[in-house]
Amino acid sequence: MDQLTAHDPRRIGPFEVLGRLGAGGMGLVYLARSASGRRVAIKTVRGELAEDELFRVRFAREIAAAKTVGGFYTAAVVDADADAPVPWLATAYVPAPSLEDLVEECGPLPVDAVRWLVAGIAEALQSIHAAGLVHRDLKPSNVLVVEDGPRVIDFGIAAGVSSSRLTMTNVAVGTPAYMSPEQAKDSRSVTGASDVFSLGSLLVFCATGHAPYRGSNPVETVFQLLRDQPDLSGLPVELVDLVRACMRPAAEHRPTPAQIQAELAPHLFSRDEAAGEVEDWLPPSALDLIERRRGRRVPAPAPVAPPVPAAPPIAPQLVPTQPAPPRPPDLGGALDAEAATEKLAGRRKGGPDVSAAEVRLTGAAVRIGPGPRADQAAGADPAPAGTDWVRRATPPPARAARWRPWRFRMSNDVWGTPVVADGTLFVSSFEVHALDIGSGQRRYKTRDVAWALAVDSGRVHAADGPHLYTVDVADGTERWRNSLDGWIYALDAADGVLCCGTRGGGVQLRSAASGAELWRADDAQQDYENPQSGPALVAGAAYYYGGGRLRCVDPRGGGLRWAFPVGEEVPSRPVERGGVLYLTAGNRVYALDAATGAERWRFDAAVVLFTPPALDASAVYVADYLGTVYALDAATGRDRWRGRTGSRQGAEPVVVAANTALVAAGETLHAFDTVSGRERWRYTARGEIVGSPAVGDGLVHVGSRDHSLHTLDLTTGRLRWELGTKGELTGSPVAIGGRVFVGSKDRCVYALDAFYGTAVPSQ
Repeated sequence: MDQLTAHDPRRIGPFEVLGRLGAGGMGLVYLARSASGRRVAIKTVRGELAEDELFRVRFAREIAAAKTVGGFYTAAVVDADADAPVPWLATAYVPAPSLEDLVEECGPLPVDAVRWLVAGIAEALQSIHAAGLVHRDLKPSNVLVVEDGPRVIDFGIAAGVSSSRLTMTNVAVGTPAYMSPEQAKDSRSVTGASDVFSLGSLLVFCATGHAPYRGSNPVETVFQLLRDQPDLSGLPVELVDLVRACMRPAAEHRPTPAQIQAELAPHLFSRDEAAGEVEDWLPPSALDLIERRRGRRVPAPAPVAPPVPAAPPIAPQLVPTQPAPPRPPDLGGALDAEAATEKLAGRRKGGPDVSAAEVRLTGAAVRIGPGPRADQAAGADPAPAGTDWVRRATPPPARAARWRPWRFRMSNDVWGTPVVADGTLFVSSFEVHALDIGSGQRRYKTRDVAWALAVDSGRVHAADGPHLYTVDVADGTERWRNSLDGWIYALDAADGVLCCGTRGGGVQLRSAASGAELWRADDAQQDYENPQSGPALVAGAAYYYGGGRLRCVDPRGGGLRWAFPVGEEVPSRPVERGGVLYLTAGNRVYALDAATGAERWRFDAAVVLFTPPALDASAVYVADYLGTVYALDAATGRDRWRGRTGSRQGAEPVVVAANTALVAAGETLHAFDTVSGRERWRYTARGEIVGSPAVGDGLVHVGSRDHSLHTLDLTTGRLRWELGTKGELTGSPVAIGGRVFVGSKDRCVYALDAFYGTAVPSQ
């Protein structure tokens, strides 16, 4: 729980507010208590929803229905006020871990535990649907787990929001990784079958530890949901049939909650050894977590390992030999959400110093520990080299810089790739969080959600959907706010201009200083509207696609400069150099005169190209979805060489640095010589590569779905060090100034020394 700020209310209705429990896309959540001392969770509603009279009418109707919901497996609605200046809803407070916390901390659950939980959630859905409600946001964080079963929370609010006017502009209410396809298309017309689809998605998470759809951002996840099959990797075979039934594309073919219960009942009540107690279903680690959240059990302090002699370095392996590698090292257990920054030293505010705690990796002599405290005095001696969290090969040369790695844990999920500007790290986690890159201290966070983010010239620009707002980089002071007539899905900023793409084919150019409109158009309609294909600012011009043509516009409001026909294939974001514009569309690479749009050359590949171009001094590099890498002469388009990798699913471009072209395909990163095309090396991780590699100071930093950040030598591909987190990495790592920054689905942002990982170099 976070402390209240000066802007938070001290009372809501008849309840005394005690603190913040968190924030979401629809408002803040507070812990409060009644006059008799009973604790409740109060969810408040965002300002723009409160201003919508239709929302208030629907919200009141849905809350009245929510109060009638009973059953063992829901958190009772205690009170609500749809007519208050800020509408609110109070439910019984359940001091328990969410299903998300349970799985993230304890790992995927056994089959019997999954069945037990799903049966309880299905019973909760029966009660919710019987009251005439559809939950619309059933996800792991909205299911709490106590000793006698799950508790479903937050039903009632999503229904009211989904019926407001804000959904008239293609706004999907819910969480993309767990929503149904019909909800992603139009959240206003869904039925209880949509919750069943979400229950199937939630089942996948319980049993595997990952969601069935895992895009790098919410928009990409929606596209996966609409066009791809769910990712069921790691799902026990006993649960496959039930998941596939719940996640059928046609809503009318999915089972009802009652049918799900009937199917699970024989598995739950036929075990002779099961007495119906929670110990029969959940593993001991889950029981301990439940007890800790209720305040009943405090775990004993971890034993401190005795000093161990320095171990020889571990030789790097380019291709892991173990088919099932061990889980990456635990990074320190559950942290207080958004409390003061927790350093890698492991020191919690107000808690004991655990900086000496160490553990060992299985089969290795290297000690793994939290390392020295980040707030240690500058003149103090660094901790021994063995007390870091990184498995490393040969140590790199000592560097004089003295900087302490850190991590910061959010209350909510971290999205996408961090942005570094003006000594600040900007991270999207519902709001935009501004973290000092030196200390990890949070400078401020925005008061509104940010689905799109751009940073330029001392300003942070963000969009919460229909609203665009700007704050100062230095202190977060809001400068202006505008309401656009559409949902903003793409946002770019450069040279004092903002370029916005809105759902339904809208493009707007606005002044970054005041938000004033400079120019707009409504002919940018395309089948898949996502940030990668949206309008963009490139080298003093704005570009957007629509109606089969790429258009170039004066960013200062001077209107259309030129248009070039590219056909039905949506082109990539253009890249400009020396007055020439390079882009891919379908299976073609184009080189256009940036001033006139005249075609200089084109190259036809055999199959569709997934990536935007990458450039070096003389060549253009692209890759197709089969994994072929093309190096084209930048002046003529002549095919210089081709390299072979594996099939690719992502659209990340080739990364070019130090005469090396880096391309990820599946679990493997390939490095090619840019002159000869010869493959220099390849490195295989234990999971699919995530995002693009970051290159700097002779090192390559690459994330993987094995929950780890791998740092390699750019020349040889040898592993320098590896950091294991408790979740998949989000977006791409960012390497700048000898440091590397990365976000993880364990809700943490990590700042590491590029050469040493979490260790501190000797002076």
